[in-house]
Amino acid sequence: MLFDHIEEKEAVIRAALIEQNGYKFYTMLADRTTDKNAKYLFKKFAHDEQRHLRVIENKYFPAAGFTDQITEEELQIEGYIEKSGTADIFTKRINVAALVRVIDSPKKALLIALDTERHSVEYFGTLARRARTEEGRKLYSELAEEEKDHVSQLEAMLAS
Repeated sequence: MLFDHIEEKEAVIRAALIEQNGYKFYTMLADRTTDKNAKYLFKKFAHDEQRHLRVIENKYFPAAGFTDQITEEELQIEGYIEKSGTADIFTKRINVAALVRVIDSPKKALLIALDTERHSVEYFGTLARRARTEEGRKLYSELAEEEKDHVSQLEAMLAS
């Protein structure tokens, strides 16, 4: 089985949560911003995060034994993740709408996005190094590379 250990299953849940929160975040930012370049970038990132989420759900949820029904094991994993105290906002179940409401400038939005993307690069890179299968290594490496591209685009926008 692709995911024999609880840590690997936790990683799948957390990866999905990062993408889900990222999608909500970028969609809401795109709706709020009036800057055309930022709006375009946020819409693109929302689309990318949604695509990443579908890959994780369609390919890795079944491999990890997750189904449409929530199991006791999944609840335990979620509880563990929530208690882990990680600093990154996208690895937690957060109220993305409340977060977006307190962002009062395009620059602040870009800085928050940059921090979350940098964390995603680090997180997916770590998963790639720890993956026990070539398939897992490939998926997480690809996700890390796409998040690196987001970092570069955000840095360029902030510099201009």
